Amino acid sequence: MGDLAYAYALAGRPDDGRALMEEALQESLRMGTLRNQSLHVARLSAICLLQGRGQEAGQRARQALDLARQHAEQGVAAFALCQLGAVHAQADPPEVAQGEARYREALALADASDMRPLQAHCHLGLGSLYAKSGQRQQAGVELSAAIALYRAMSMPFWLPQAEAVTASLASAAPS
Repeated sequence: MGDLAYAYALAGRPDDGRALMEEALQESLRMGTLRNQSLHVARLSAICLLQGRGQEAGQRARQALDLARQHAEQGVAAFALCQLGAVHAQADPPEVAQGEARYREALALADASDMRPLQAHCHLGLGSLYAKSGQRQQAGVELSAAIALYRAMSMPFWLPQAEAVTASLASAAPS
């Protein structure tokens, strides 16, 4: 149920995804299973961010990180840190130092666990963050890494997003 909820959210149906994710989370709590609880909360954070609920997204990401650390779930901890990076990146104004730090922590964990999709997401997040803050060279490096990983893993959903940020860098280049 949690996978479907996340898929709904990524497919442009965040309200449906949220309702289903909350149901999945309640079911895991009702059954007393800790398995997937931290992942459900981390994904709920992502859904909240898609809904424009930055503060709640941050709370959920921190909750997911705490749960993941309590249960020694390094992969979920990495995903939660990436979500925290995204929360800082989408703040108004972007919280560059905090976002960069969380993305870097997530990337280190993802590298250690060979979590290539999450590595790509971290590079995309960093590239987008750097682009927002005018750090064009760093943005280009991170976006190139994300694009290379997405292509190598045949991840067509995410590739256009990375390419769009790269294109915006090129169009914003000083003449």
